[in-house]
Amino acid sequence: METIEIVGVVGAGTMGMGIAEVAAAHGQKALVFDVDEAFAHKAHEALQNRLKKRVIRGKITQQDADKISHSIKVVKSLSDFLVCDLVVEAVVENLDVKKQIFTELESIVSESALLASNTSSLSITAIASAMKEPSRLFGLHFFNPAPVMKLVELIKGLQTDAAHLNVAKALCSSWGKKAVIAQSTPGFIVNRVARPFYGEALKMCQEKLATFVEIDAVLTQGAGFRMGPFELMDLIGIDINYAVSQSVYKEMFNDPRFKPSLLQGEMVHANTLGRKSGQGFYDYTDGVAKVKPDFTYSEVSFDEIIVPDEMTLLSRMFSEFEYDNRKWHGEQIIVGGCQIVLSNGQTAKQIEQDSATPTCVVDLSFDFKKSQCVNLAFGPGVNEFMRNRVISLINYLGKNVIVSKDQPGLIALRTIVMLINEAADAVFNGVCSAKDVDLAMRYGVNYPKGLLAFAEELGWQHVADSLQSLQNWFGDDRYRLSPYIRNQL
Repeated sequence: METIEIVGVVGAGTMGMGIAEVAAAHGQKALVFDVDEAFAHKAHEALQNRLKKRVIRGKITQQDADKISHSIKVVKSLSDFLVCDLVVEAVVENLDVKKQIFTELESIVSESALLASNTSSLSITAIASAMKEPSRLFGLHFFNPAPVMKLVELIKGLQTDAAHLNVAKALCSSWGKKAVIAQSTPGFIVNRVARPFYGEALKMCQEKLATFVEIDAVLTQGAGFRMGPFELMDLIGIDINYAVSQSVYKEMFNDPRFKPSLLQGEMVHANTLGRKSGQGFYDYTDGVAKVKPDFTYSEVSFDEIIVPDEMTLLSRMFSEFEYDNRKWHGEQIIVGGCQIVLSNGQTAKQIEQDSATPTCVVDLSFDFKKSQCVNLAFGPGVNEFMRNRVISLINYLGKNVIVSKDQPGLIALRTIVMLINEAADAVFNGVCSAKDVDLAMRYGVNYPKGLLAFAEELGWQHVADSLQSLQNWFGDDRYRLSPYIRNQL
């Protein structure tokens, strides 16, 4: 990347200074401009203080800190970017403001300089429409905090020259980043594909399927996500998350898959916006909220457990289980006369009616052996004797139990198949490649596994059956199956 020596950054906010730090840490000089010059200098001082703390903690050397600090310079005007090889805009998400910036930049920088926007939701094509050479502009979307997060989305507008993306991808690689390429569509990859993580959680909460505390616990301790949707919305800001949901919904022509939540809208009206307001879904008046769900326990002794000879996603949870030599092999998992099955979008009652066997449905996890919590639902044919023995067995394995209402897809399966469906649809509609959508969700929002890779492990038919069951139950087109998934069957 010898051609990129000086990087200009427009905007000295959190993202702007973060991008400047990334460039400075990898050998480039970074020039930072903000309309409020005093604010830019304060942001630079704040960065220097953060670097000092990292030196004290042993994260970086004093030499590294000095190198980064001295490589970043606050400038007085955009005209100072005349010497830049790359300029990244990171200002407020306002289309008119961004258009004006790039119209001005285009007349300042050299013809060989790269021009990029860090926009997280606006169309690159729309921003570039004000430029004489719209082919020069592309998206360079970092994730917060930019120095830490590995993912960068490279966004191709309708007229973007692909050669610019190739240079940008090589530059990102030299910065130690994972770069994925996406077409300029609403939400790009991550903000589009992740919508069901929030939307489905809000819908389940509104339906009173479970409390927000239970949903967060099932998706983190059970499924394996790093943060639950409600604690994450509180961290991001409920107003910001709601605004993104509204924007994507509008830009996708009111597709029901992206419908914003009335519950979230009410919270914005009440100014309960999460951590920044002291109250969101959780209460932060005394610091970071720590709320545990009501787990269910049983200490009864249980009889033998029958597990299938063939290892399955669910049976891995019992693979190392031994209890007085009472583990037997058969065709399915049975405890105390109750069959234990992985949720497939049907209710336990529906499965009971088809199999004529008392049924316990287990919610989905990316890795049942690592899960700390298991979410269950019981059919009407499961008596107290059976119920207690199933719960006791799960507790014996060292896992907490949450018992949910018997609804299609429970919590984790319903969320994950919606995420898989959205990832699949992004690929089907040419937004990105299958490889890039999995990379984006792993490195952009820290999902335990790539969504399409996990769909292969779970089985595409299982995904399709689950979505079909949800659509049949709710009669809602938000659960319609992506043609990409149909093509895998």
